[in-house]
Amino acid sequence: MQSLRSAALTAFAALAVSTSAWAADKPTGLPVADPPVEVGEPYITDGVAYIPADAPFDDVGYAGLDDAAGPGISVSHRTLPLPSYVEITALDSGRTILARVERRGPMMSKQLVALSAAGLAQLEADPSQPLAARVRRVNPQEYERALLRTNQRAPERLVTPGQLLEVLRKLLASKNSPAPVADVDPDRIASVALAAAPPVRPAPVKPVAVKPTPPKVVAAKLAPTKAPPPKAAAAPVADGLSVQAGTFANRTNAEATAKKLGGKVAASGKLWRVQLGPFGTRAAAAAGLARAIKAGFGDARIVTAGK
Repeated sequence: MQSLRSAALTAFAALAVSTSAWAADKPTGLPVADPPVEVGEPYITDGVAYIPADAPFDDVGYAGLDDAAGPGISVSHRTLPLPSYVEITALDSGRTILARVERRGPMMSKQLVALSAAGLAQLEADPSQPLAARVRRVNPQEYERALLRTNQRAPERLVTPGQLLEVLRKLLASKNSPAPVADVDPDRIASVALAAAPPVRPAPVKPVAVKPTPPKVVAAKLAPTKAPPPKAAAAPVADGLSVQAGTFANRTNAEATAKKLGGKVAASGKLWRVQLGPFGTRAAAAAGLARAIKAGFGDARIVTAGK
């Protein structure tokens, strides 16, 4: 499910690049640059063909311990360039770290990545248990790359909000179930249930002779009926909420994206924003966010309408 189906299950663009205040203290005297990126040739392992590519990547899955890793914060991946950089988000805690892709793997499991012991320790994860995680390729600053190249930790990103974690967990659950967890068509569920149910044979009915009786006419006064009480609606949001799918420098690209998502384009200085909504409730806005992420706009986020 690459790029969360573009991908596929990044949201909140500011979240992806934010670091702690410690990041201002950039180290000096570290290696200047990475070696040339190596993409590699297609290969087959365990009966599955993999095609390495220098392309965006954003997916959810499980991370395990990489016994072949060195002392630094590194991961193995089947198709990402070597080296490249990813953010690993633990879906249980929301903690996000930066890691360096250095090896091919994992080869003999269905895990998305294999993470070094130091990386699992930075996430405070149990190395004996698979970790539900989001893996997103990023382009970090050079001093962060230098830290990872010298087996040091890069500053952690901000903790992922619970609302986004819930969306990512549903995306992971949908990968491991026959039918998607989110956005399931209830009519389709009903039709599948009816198709799977055994046929019902009606019991034989014996004919009964019934003598017709003349109808009786009864005059009755109809009591006035009371209208049923209105159903309680979800509490509206005072200012309304919108989902911002992305920001574009080119208006034509923004309008094409808005048409694809059924949204609208709003000018923001020299940039163009693609937004969905506004939505009257937070639940509706969350559904719009999930739809945008599922369509491949991983940096989508919820904003106050008109902003």
